[in-house]
Amino acid sequence: VQAMLLQLCKIEQSSFDLLTDRVWEDECKKDFHAMQFGKRIWICPSWEDVSLLPEDAIVIDMDPGLAFGTGTHQTTDLCLQYLDENPPIDQTVIDYGSGTGVLAIAAVKLGASQAVAVDNDPQAVLSTIDNVRINQVDEYIKVLHTDDEGVLNKVDLLIANILANPLVGLCEHFSALVKSGGKITLSGILQEQLEMVLEAYNENFSDLKVKQKDDWCRVDGIRK
Repeated sequence: VQAMLLQLCKIEQSSFDLLTDRVWEDECKKDFHAMQFGKRIWICPSWEDVSLLPEDAIVIDMDPGLAFGTGTHQTTDLCLQYLDENPPIDQTVIDYGSGTGVLAIAAVKLGASQAVAVDNDPQAVLSTIDNVRINQVDEYIKVLHTDDEGVLNKVDLLIANILANPLVGLCEHFSALVKSGGKITLSGILQEQLEMVLEAYNENFSDLKVKQKDDWCRVDGIRK
């Protein structure tokens, strides 16, 4: 098998190791525990005891999976911190590039009246649907693939945790989705990409502010 793989892939030199059988679910449990974001938000896997968390904890039940955004990456962390500091009470929210749906779920658990979670990855859409059901917020969150997005209503808050180039490309689309005076928070921006994002959003959004964690930045603004 090794010789065949080397021939097919045209690899000059490589090495192969046999791994012992493991229960990968149990291996995963060793590395994924309840995580705190801001003062109140906790992402908690199903095998952890939520009764040990603080009484005022906003608990998001979520196991690690294939879709991006379980909170461990700095970009998701920055968005969760924003929601913790600016709870969208009675507001409408779009989570664009939803991944696991963690931001839409957090928004609703922090008081949002309705949320829409949008992603272009079918696996992410399925992951979001599962997580919305597990967190018992089906009534408040609509999950869509971008192909089925259609015409969305304008919202009070749009959160987009994707990458800098798509953020720039979607600037006009996002501008059309946020009410006048509404807010936007953008994440997935490397420090060296910050200026191009600020330049793109400066025309339609005011009071642009930057929050940074390691090499990653978040941009917050208000729709003009």
